[in-house]
Amino acid sequence: MFKKKWIKISGIVLASILTLILLIAIFISPIAKSYIEKNDKELLGREVTIDKFKLNIFNGSLRIEKLNIFEKDNKTKFISVDTFKFNMKIYPLLAQKVVVQQILLAGADININQKGSEFNFDDIIKKFSSNDSTPQPEDTTASKWEISLNNITIKQTNITYKDLELNSTWALEDFALNIPSMYFDNKSSDIGINLKFKNGGSLALDAKYNMQTTKYNLDINLQNFALNNILPYLQQSMNVSEVSGLLSTNLNVKGDVNHVMDFVLKGNVGAKNFSLLDNKKRNVVAFNNFQTKIDEVSLSKNKYHIGKLKIDALKSQFDLYKDSSNNFTYLMKPSKEEPETKQAQTDTIKKSSQPKMDFIIRELIVENSSLTFNDQSIQVPLSYPIENIYIKSNNFTLDKENQLELSASLAKTGKIDIKWKGYADGIANHNLMLVINNLNLNDFSPYSLEYFARPLTKGNLSFTSQNIITNYNLKGTNKLDIYKCEVGDKDKKVKAEYANIPLKLGLYVLKDRKDKIVLDLPVKGNVNSPEFSYKKLIFKTLINLLVKVATSPVSLVAEQLGFDPEAISNIPVEPLEREFTSEQFEKFKQLSEISNAKPELVLTLTQQANYKKTIEELSLANLKIAYYKNNNPSASQNGLELIDIAQVKEISEKDEAFIAFANRLLEQKGMSKQNSITETALTLFSQEAEKQMITFMQERNNKIVEHFIQVLKVDSTKIKVLSLPLEEIKAQSGKNQYNVSLEVMEATPKTQQ
Repeated sequence: MFKKKWIKISGIVLASILTLILLIAIFISPIAKSYIEKNDKELLGREVTIDKFKLNIFNGSLRIEKLNIFEKDNKTKFISVDTFKFNMKIYPLLAQKVVVQQILLAGADININQKGSEFNFDDIIKKFSSNDSTPQPEDTTASKWEISLNNITIKQTNITYKDLELNSTWALEDFALNIPSMYFDNKSSDIGINLKFKNGGSLALDAKYNMQTTKYNLDINLQNFALNNILPYLQQSMNVSEVSGLLSTNLNVKGDVNHVMDFVLKGNVGAKNFSLLDNKKRNVVAFNNFQTKIDEVSLSKNKYHIGKLKIDALKSQFDLYKDSSNNFTYLMKPSKEEPETKQAQTDTIKKSSQPKMDFIIRELIVENSSLTFNDQSIQVPLSYPIENIYIKSNNFTLDKENQLELSASLAKTGKIDIKWKGYADGIANHNLMLVINNLNLNDFSPYSLEYFARPLTKGNLSFTSQNIITNYNLKGTNKLDIYKCEVGDKDKKVKAEYANIPLKLGLYVLKDRKDKIVLDLPVKGNVNSPEFSYKKLIFKTLINLLVKVATSPVSLVAEQLGFDPEAISNIPVEPLEREFTSEQFEKFKQLSEISNAKPELVLTLTQQANYKKTIEELSLANLKIAYYKNNNPSASQNGLELIDIAQVKEISEKDEAFIAFANRLLEQKGMSKQNSITETALTLFSQEAEKQMITFMQERNNKIVEHFIQVLKVDSTKIKVLSLPLEEIKAQSGKNQYNVSLEVMEATPKTQQ
């Protein structure tokens, strides 16, 4: 009887427990839902709404639908989820095993905002953070719990990230995550992520990660990522206004999460339709297509092996400013200097202990490219296009000799070819061969104005140069071949360093009969010297040549024509002669050939005289003529014949009768007796002699002009014969001769009406 009663009571109790469990199972979901919604602020610090909440304690499943978590303003949604599922096995818990069968997040919208170092979920993290800062003893016992996570899935999820400081928004659409199994032992977990960028492009990540070894193997497949998304981040350190283009990658990365820099990278990186503009909307760099094949990159090994690097239709410009800066230095914002930290010092030590860089590009190609060089550092700016650029190099390294070839078109008329052999890690050893053909000199008129104050108006140039540097010592040869080069008149408004150099004259003199100028400009020096400047060396050689031309232009032309330059540079004359010798006429003939060879120049003969010597000789001649006429009355009446002149010349200055006659003339004119016959002649005839000297000089000038025009057929505008002014003649003690020069006939400025 008692036994039956105990069984009955036990049944009632068991039924009650089962009923209670059943009631809990039935009502736990609405109770939990109600509790969460009523206590959301205490639990999460945010308002939470749930449409459906279903928890099954028998099979360990949880299903939530239409979950919304709001921002702190209780209006804006932080996270909204269409469906969340969680399934785990209950019974393995008794054996200290956690077996999660499924985690599913579907149809979620997640909004992440960042302002500086603060995120819109920092308060939630703080809510769940422990306030107890007391150090806890480390648990050295190994956990006996086994954890198995399976079928982790996120799908149909959108994530929006906003950087409020940079005003940057990243919208990730159709974010999908798939992890078949997450292993916490020595097995690798497979992780797959797929997403689309709202502004264009997609990303697929496939990863294998071993939690025990912390090693990973990551495949990255990025397709047509719109680079305008990174503009706000570029603007933090660069003065850029626009960036565009599409980036694609197919990379494999193997490494260890505990050693961030210890990874190996392989794969391909490509971009197309790229463009970068600075703050002034100027093109910095653009290209149609960029492709690179990465054989292996390893930071820990300092190894960078690039299989192929190819750029198609690269377009850029280089702007040089007066302060020696350029558009690329302008592009970078000045960095803030901060004191070096201990960590930075440690990093420097580590960097210095790295192995030597192993760098190579097995195939480098740049084609269909262009560069515009804008020199704004000079008074008249220059803009020069370089097009059809082609660059090729194989096995380009840092520690071995490289070879590189470059060709390009210069302003549509010229062409440049460069061949280079050398080391990329310094300037100690190089061999550079450069050939320029058919360069239009008129394009470089701004440089001619800058240095010589004269524009280049015509001509083309070919240039061959080879420069060999051995142990920093340069030995170079530069050959200029210039055809029909012309320069304009001097611009007095331009301040030029070499304005006084006779560029126009120099060019005309240096031209040969075919209107060509061929110059060799050798260069030597130590490129490691602080004073070394290739440009200065070239200019020094060129300026020295032009100075030489300016000081003796006739000599240079005479050499070109095969004449004796010393014999033709000046032509001696006798003070008492008004006619010319056969030798002098031969020199006039040679000068006419020079004039015909240089029709752009004016042949100038400038007569100078030794005043003292000439006046003495003329005064003595006058005294002798007076003495001769005194002794020959008929000669005085009829004038002197040639035979008379010959006899006059034979009169000796020591003849006593001649001296006595001279002294009588002094007495007749009331003049004092002189110490010598020369002084006597000067006292009597110096004034007349000066007039005669001027007359004789002018007569000689007239006869030379007449001879050149009528006999030698030289254009009257191409010959100029003159005498030095009397004051200059008196001031110098030169020879009696004609100095021969070539001069440029400058254009006469037009008078305004």
